[in-house]
Amino acid sequence: MSKWPGVSFYVTMALVVALDQATKAWATAWLEPIRYFSLVPGFFSLSYVENTGVAFGMFAHEEWFVEAFVAVLALVAIYYLRGMNWTSWEPNVVGGMLCGGALGNLIDRWRLGHVVDFFDAHISAWQVSWPVFNVADSLICIAVGWIVLRQFFGGKER
Repeated sequence: MSKWPGVSFYVTMALVVALDQATKAWATAWLEPIRYFSLVPGFFSLSYVENTGVAFGMFAHEEWFVEAFVAVLALVAIYYLRGMNWTSWEPNVVGGMLCGGALGNLIDRWRLGHVVDFFDAHISAWQVSWPVFNVADSLICIAVGWIVLRQFFGGKER
């Protein structure tokens, strides 16, 4: 049993951070001046948003809470990760996605004071809208979804 992440963890994490930061740089350069661009009318747009809150914009403008929340999450993650078996590809890739996404958003917070979000999914006809998100958010959700599914359907490996 390996107690440390493998190379694939760090490669995945680096790729996620690079893709996230590149798309946010593009969104800032191209989308910030125009703020909105419809790709699939009524369903999907690009909307430039500066998110000062945590997930889905919750606790916007509550910097002390956001910082404390992130610190607690980091401590819980470190505690949980120290007992993992890192020998297979799955914890390395999924962990790299999760950590890379978190790091991508953290870089924005440190550098800009907010997170750049720009994917805008909605169903205009029913006035249903998902909060605007980014690449990091997407990969965090995929990783967490994978972890949850593995807990329910993981078999004897759990």
